[in-house]
Amino acid sequence: MAISIGVKKQIARWQRDGLIDETTAERLRKDIDGRGHGLGLGGILAVLGAVLLGAAIVSLIAANWELMPRLVRLGLIVSVIFLGYVGGAWRASLGDRIFSEALYLIAAITFGAGIALVGQMYHLSGDTSDAALLWVAGTMVAALFLRSRVLTSTSVAISGFYLFASLEPVASDRWSYLWLVPVLALICAGLVWYTKAQAARHFIAILLITYVFVVRFDLDNGAILWVAALLGAALFLVDALRSRTTQRLTGWSEAIGGYGFVMLNIALVFQFDEFSEGVTNQVIIGFAILGCSIAGLALSGHRNLAVRWSAYTVFSLEVLYLAFQTIGTMIGTAGFFLSAGILVLLLAAFVVRMERRLQRKNPKREATA
Repeated sequence: MAISIGVKKQIARWQRDGLIDETTAERLRKDIDGRGHGLGLGGILAVLGAVLLGAAIVSLIAANWELMPRLVRLGLIVSVIFLGYVGGAWRASLGDRIFSEALYLIAAITFGAGIALVGQMYHLSGDTSDAALLWVAGTMVAALFLRSRVLTSTSVAISGFYLFASLEPVASDRWSYLWLVPVLALICAGLVWYTKAQAARHFIAILLITYVFVVRFDLDNGAILWVAALLGAALFLVDALRSRTTQRLTGWSEAIGGYGFVMLNIALVFQFDEFSEGVTNQVIIGFAILGCSIAGLALSGHRNLAVRWSAYTVFSLEVLYLAFQTIGTMIGTAGFFLSAGILVLLLAAFVVRMERRLQRKNPKREATA
């Protein structure tokens, strides 16, 4: 709601300044009203309440687990799952997008807890990763049939839980996550397209970036970092050089470039640790990171806010790190604070000048940012 109000204020200002006529302004306002406002604060609170309520239900059942007969235990779990999914579908049929999703989430949480509790009750063989895999499979099926956006996002979150559960030494199939996580991400991507769960796309991107670096440390293979850096650079350049084509094909050009840029810089930072033994290596990797930051600003900083602020952050932190690594050990406390203050002010001046230049390069983007 707050975002749409802000956009409407911008439309009013554009109309007042003569940038658009009254007909165009009215069409823009109708388009905003027709698209809805997403979950908003009420939806976020409903989802948070659903998580807390699901946790309360699970805790209540678990606390009295030994006092209940087996049939009662199963009946409670199945009842909560049934009421959550059926009640959510009923609310959705009435046009309620908020509480229907909240009920779906309660059912999904109860399903995951039920897997663990039933496995404990019947002493079923398996480990946490097997339970997580069953949990994500059931949630994906529910998301497909109910066409639920929150269940799609939940499926991605559980896939991340499966990734880390698979790292346990006692996992039955220790290395299956290497191919299962990409498959789960691909299925989730299909659910995103089917359910129009736009927010879940960000979760998938975060999941894949996390997966790359988990694989690197799990396999202890530094070459994976170079592959991640090249892949990140490729995604960034696709958005920077072919943004219109990428937007037309995916509808997500700026986010692709932003996440690619982040992955490139994270890979270089980890490579910094790999080659941190010599000063020469530190300087080489450090300048590579600074070069990537400047390239990000030059190529797409004027139109991609994610790249822009990521570049500012990485550039500033890297400059501070290199400065204090080289001169920090040669000065006292007062000299440290003096040099730090001067350096931060210089960085602030750099950011201010860069912002003015980027605003002149793309004023329309800044007007709507």
